[in-house]
Amino acid sequence: MEALTEGKSVLVTGAAGTGKSTVMAAVLAGLGSGYSVLQLRGSASWAGKDFDGLLWLLSELPPELLSDPVYVLQFVRRVLEEKAAGRRLVISVENMGELDNASVAVLLQLCRAGCALLLATVRELSSCSGELVHWWAEGSVHREALEPLNPAATRVLLEELAGGKVSNRVVVQVQARALGNPLLSAMFLREQLDAGTVLKRGGILVWTGAVSYSGALAERVAAATSGLGPAERYAVDVLAVTGAVPPLLLLQVADPDAVERLERDRLLTSGPPGTVQLKDPVLAAAAAALVPHGRAAEIHSRLDAVAGGSVLRAGGEPSSAARRTAATAAVHAAVDLSRRGRWEEAAAAARVCLDASTEPDAGGGRRPDLASELFHVFLRCGEVRQAADLLARMEQGAADTELDGGNDVCGGTVHALGGRADRALDCLERAIAQFEEDGTAHLLALARTAAAYACLVLDDVDAARAYLAAAVSGDPGPDRGNSAASVPVHTGPWADLTACFSGLCAVRGLSANAAGTGPDLPGNLLVLAAAALQGRPGAAGELGTAAAGCSGDAARMYLELAEGLTASEPAAILRAAERAYGRGQFLMAHEAAGRAADLSRGPGDRPRLRAATRLANTSYRMLRTAHSVTDRLPELTGFEQRLALGAAAGTSSSHLAAALHLSPRTVDWHLGRIFAKLRVSGRAELRECLETEEQRT
Repeated sequence: MEALTEGKSVLVTGAAGTGKSTVMAAVLAGLGSGYSVLQLRGSASWAGKDFDGLLWLLSELPPELLSDPVYVLQFVRRVLEEKAAGRRLVISVENMGELDNASVAVLLQLCRAGCALLLATVRELSSCSGELVHWWAEGSVHREALEPLNPAATRVLLEELAGGKVSNRVVVQVQARALGNPLLSAMFLREQLDAGTVLKRGGILVWTGAVSYSGALAERVAAATSGLGPAERYAVDVLAVTGAVPPLLLLQVADPDAVERLERDRLLTSGPPGTVQLKDPVLAAAAAALVPHGRAAEIHSRLDAVAGGSVLRAGGEPSSAARRTAATAAVHAAVDLSRRGRWEEAAAAARVCLDASTEPDAGGGRRPDLASELFHVFLRCGEVRQAADLLARMEQGAADTELDGGNDVCGGTVHALGGRADRALDCLERAIAQFEEDGTAHLLALARTAAAYACLVLDDVDAARAYLAAAVSGDPGPDRGNSAASVPVHTGPWADLTACFSGLCAVRGLSANAAGTGPDLPGNLLVLAAAALQGRPGAAGELGTAAAGCSGDAARMYLELAEGLTASEPAAILRAAERAYGRGQFLMAHEAAGRAADLSRGPGDRPRLRAATRLANTSYRMLRTAHSVTDRLPELTGFEQRLALGAAAGTSSSHLAAALHLSPRTVDWHLGRIFAKLRVSGRAELRECLETEEQRT
């Protein structure tokens, strides 16, 4: 819209289903009465004959005059000037790559002459005429490239369509099939809702299992393949039931001419290295589901016969297999070090393994098993921020891969350990709904216990008590009956985290009263630190003793916290708070910095008091979304907001006082109260917070 109002033409590029037509319709709807719109649409059937794209405009011309491009251009120009009636003309063309070259040339001449602006959609710029590409390369055209949705954007789309929250399992399933294509994502979700594969549990959409490929998806497959002959259809079936095959193998079992026609019609694309596959993953899966069992068996048999029984078997390079083996060994070594409290070595080893576990391998896949183990290594080492970064890396890009247990429970765990309780509860509610559907007892216990702790941090004791009671009883959720007696005992990282959150709940006054093992070493230190900050007698001493045998930044943090609390030494407590903040443990940072500030109120501790107060405020704003300065500004009176924004803009107290008919001393008194309400230390921090939050928004 901005480009058009600035007098520039616009090309909207993107694959089928990425929203080009939606963008065009929204732009056209937003144009005011000062614009006149001429809408055209390209068609493959027109591409071979000159001026067929402008046929309805040229219908009054005798056929012999169509051989004179100059006359055609002049005629079209007159017609469009009459249609525009003095307004700015916008020519919108859908599928401009399908227009014949002569029609494109006329439209470009009109736009170059300033007679009209072009708003066009194309799948790929390379599919357009050379003249159009050259025009774009000159900088005369604004190009808006629509990219596939990443998992976060897919979640937004699905929740908009569903009118509520969606579990990450649903997001993963849709993303894996639609690869970020919004049209296919919406179609796939609606079909699964109709089939009951996706259903609501506790107001949250969850994934139940078997995928449906009937209804709209089957109709789409039928429409996409209706014009194919038997040979092309057989090649499509081969690709559908196998997923991807080496091109030479495909040419041996299917008709080469048929394969070439599929490629020409852009139904094929490159798959994992050395293979080809159907371009549309949802349609590929739907087509596979629609292939009769006997035909699928015959295809597999024929492929095996031609390839000697090695169809699509592991074809990775030996070097890549060796790298995977080495990465697995390194991750297992990091796990062992983390369990023994050698956190400095474990965290360093885990960081080395990050790329091998989170980046796509040669086959386009990832190693969620290794990434899941690294996730728990970082948590054991107290590196909450690095665990969160690993989770974010797994969710980047067009494809989505879940960590063990699911990204909802992993995200909820990270946020809860960091003290970001509102974010934690949002993730954990989705996880609980999904686990109730799956019947995953040990993960359900973890999610409920972590949710109980998040509720306690949010001062919602009743909700916390309900979550913890359900976790202890083993209640499998609505409509599943009580199967607590048959729930197996689970050990490992999830059980350790459950025990840790149970201990944190107890520190805040809500005990689970359940039999079982206590937290492991890292979890025990976290519980002891929380107890020490809550003032439990003897907890600081226990914390120092337990942390003495560990290494790394987390161990130093616990030792400094224990030392500072035992000796009432604010400098050590502040150092511990700074370490906690740097590693993403914002609640501990906030509480420790607050304690350091309380102990630094003597006349000689002003610099430390300022540092501790600033850190307490900074970590406080990280705890909840509503704690940001931007969200708290509306809580001020109009007078206070005017003062706050003036101070943040750099206006002196004297100038503010003169404008408000007050004394500078009165203004400073009001600003002190405002800074306290906003949890900032002064003008500089207020300005910094507003600028940072505006950039994030």
